[in-house]
Amino acid sequence: MLDIKKIAENKPHLKETLGFYEKVAEFIKTVSNINTSPIGLEDKAYPLELINPVFDSFTSIFDVPEDILVPLKEAMRLNQIDFTRLPLNEIPSFSLPYHEDELRMILFIISKPYFIFLKKSYNLNNISWQEGRCPICHSQPVMASINKDGQRQLHCSFCGTVGYYKRIGCPVCLNDDTSKINIILIDGEEDFRIDTCDNCFSYIKTFQIRLLSNLNPDLADIVSLPLDVISQSKGYRRLSPNPIGMIRMT
Repeated sequence: MLDIKKIAENKPHLKETLGFYEKVAEFIKTVSNINTSPIGLEDKAYPLELINPVFDSFTSIFDVPEDILVPLKEAMRLNQIDFTRLPLNEIPSFSLPYHEDELRMILFIISKPYFIFLKKSYNLNNISWQEGRCPICHSQPVMASINKDGQRQLHCSFCGTVGYYKRIGCPVCLNDDTSKINIILIDGEEDFRIDTCDNCFSYIKTFQIRLLSNLNPDLADIVSLPLDVISQSKGYRRLSPNPIGMIRMT
């Protein structure tokens, strides 16, 4: 079992972030226990009968006043929220009383159980991501791992699907020009590296698969948050949120 408190002791600068992630994990578990019906690709968000329990769980776990989420809750009741657009970096274009980054974070967390349900219904783990996108929710990767056979695997931030992609090349823009692909190594982060692309100015964090004996991909993403700060300070973009819904770190 992953000991988040022990990780926080070793990385005290991430204590608050890891504490928030624990709440996200609790929320996902709570909603998963509430919903026993399958969700299919034709479902764009939660069915009506799940909306109240999902929002009640969110306000309780994150200690958010219920009235703050009323506009978003009502938009979902009216079928104005389409979760399937979120992995494409699209958030609702109509007026909601939230800052863009705040709305993106809330929607990511609230939709996370939905995408995990999709993964269970359409299990497409360990197939090739031909276009560099998750085959289930079509998100672009920000995390990759190198397995024991030297193969690169991409990890989906939304539904957790894992798939193969060629070792060299940018899965975001499909660039194969190695002169535009860079690897950044950071002292003290020997298990991680940053793969950047000067064609689309995106980056992917890559970790050694052995880390998964102590961390899951979400926690690997969080503990390597300093690499996001470094990458973004150099002008590179993160295309999908981290496990607590953040894209911009700087």
